[in-house]
Amino acid sequence: MLRRSHKKSRAGCLECKRRHVKCDEQRPVCIICTLSERPCSYPPNSQPERPSPPESAYSSPGPSTVSPSTPYNVAAELPIYPSLSTDVNFDHMELLLRFDSRSQYPDTDALINNLADKLHNDAMLQAPYYLLETLALSARRLAHVEPEKSEHYLNYAVTLQTKAVSLYNHVVSTVKIDSVNCVPITQFSSLLGRHLLVDLWARRDADFNVFLHHYLEFIKVQTGIKLITHSAWPELMNSELKDLLFWAGSLHTKATTGHECDALHHLVRNATGLDAPTLEACEKAISSLQIGFDLAQESPPRCFIVFHWSVAAPDLFTELIAQRRPEALVCLAYWGVLCHLVRDLWQVGGAGSYIINSVAQYLGPDWAPFMAYPLSFLT
Repeated sequence: MLRRSHKKSRAGCLECKRRHVKCDEQRPVCIICTLSERPCSYPPNSQPERPSPPESAYSSPGPSTVSPSTPYNVAAELPIYPSLSTDVNFDHMELLLRFDSRSQYPDTDALINNLADKLHNDAMLQAPYYLLETLALSARRLAHVEPEKSEHYLNYAVTLQTKAVSLYNHVVSTVKIDSVNCVPITQFSSLLGRHLLVDLWARRDADFNVFLHHYLEFIKVQTGIKLITHSAWPELMNSELKDLLFWAGSLHTKATTGHECDALHHLVRNATGLDAPTLEACEKAISSLQIGFDLAQESPPRCFIVFHWSVAAPDLFTELIAQRRPEALVCLAYWGVLCHLVRDLWQVGGAGSYIINSVAQYLGPDWAPFMAYPLSFLT
């Protein structure tokens, strides 16, 4: 079989070179190795071919730094890797036919479901990496639905996810983001993030520090991918995604009405060692949690914040979680409450209970008064 020519990643990590997959060259650990939990190292004196993304990923999208180009055929641009065969088989057909958009996206509203379905189908036809991640997420759900075949489906989920990320890395490193490809690229960010969140929710690490490590890795991966879509923000505002983005933005900025998080606001305002920008970041993260509680009391209940709080939180707040600041961990337990309220969703399950109990045990009796509210949901 003839192979299409493609730009090789000369500065990629040793593990991606060994596996013949396209490395994104993020350091110290690339996204591919992060997802597959493989050891990642680089050749001595090697330098990345393109700069690593900046630390902050939560600032408002700035103007596009890329110029529009003519529409391209993604399939024609993709390399064929020996270890990444994209041959279609009956297992792939099963995964595609059993992809249930309503169970995969319980956080969307009826008003936008038709638009979301259309954009999803269009992206599958336009971008092979998006199709592969769709199959991967379908396999992840079937691993839950059919526990007797869990190992089979989980293996498919990991394999297809790795293929999807490798093909995505190739596309974003070799083509310009324009008004045509910005839509599937942005949708891929959302779809992959959902898959990674499901994997995070499934963890039951005895050492809570291990869970927190993977929580931060989840945010790091999402950060790197979202920076790419932020560069095409003007194009996105003129695309079919505009209405969906405005809908999501309206929920993130919704005025709060409840008081479930008043104690959290009081906690951070009286915390020591928080400068003004960090305090503001905490207030934003807590207000977002309150929006989640308000939405949970609507009829029918809405779980948008459950799926989006972690990535939308300001990076200064996420840094407090990395530092294991007790105030931030208590906020994480309140997110656990929101997760617990939707524990019947296949994606979430018992994750909320695990997070609440783990934070309570990690902080110990000194923080019991602040953990009383989250723990009350488990009794």
